[in-house]
Amino acid sequence: MTDQQPGAEVGWFKAKTALDATTRAVLDNEPCFFLGEFDLPSKSGKSKSRYQLLRVVRQDRLVTAYVYLGPAASFSADQFTMVGGWFSEDGKGYAEHTVAEMQDGADELRTKPQRRELAPSDLQGAFRNMTEEKGRRRKKQSSFGYQGQLVRA
Repeated sequence: MTDQQPGAEVGWFKAKTALDATTRAVLDNEPCFFLGEFDLPSKSGKSKSRYQLLRVVRQDRLVTAYVYLGPAASFSADQFTMVGGWFSEDGKGYAEHTVAEMQDGADELRTKPQRRELAPSDLQGAFRNMTEEKGRRRKKQSSFGYQGQLVRA
């Protein structure tokens, strides 16, 4: 297993050829196809850091930029992705937004409260309930099931 460094392959950003370029500096007026914020291992590998990954257009090529944002613990917002362009059926790409516009959108997303469609499961409580139920069955004690039904082991 290799430890991941800033600028390394991340997710679907895997280098497709040896000529794929990465950078750490971007200009505000560069066309931007994609922005994502991810928690990745820090340079030391002992903690996590938040990085902003940008796919920008430079000289008719897509270049991946990795921008360090700080320790991951200082961010309360979830990791997210934003699409800033599209590809047509004939393979031509069209970037609709610049780096500055995408980073402004990322700043706005970072300040919004987290939105949860489903509440996270209480795994510890479920495990405790399961072990208690096993103990009751072993001792042949009654337990109450769905809608107060008496269940005997």
